Amino acid sequence: MARTQEEIIKDLRDVECRLSPENLHCDGEISRAQANQKRIKLEKQQRELVKELGRKPTDAELWNNQ
Repeated sequence: MARTQEEIIKDLRDVECRLSPENLHCDGEISRAQANQKRIKLEKQQRELVKELGRKPTDAELWNNQ
């Protein structure tokens, strides 16, 4: 069963938040290499979600419907 746009956008919003510098670097608690590994994994997940959605969501879709 296909997921709704809202579900996919919710997951994209979560990934975007996790890609913020504070979250990505765990407030300086992890090494740059660990942060890069984390970023690569999150960006892959982001690409998969955009592919599932079929398009890049707008900023308004990501942030105005919270």
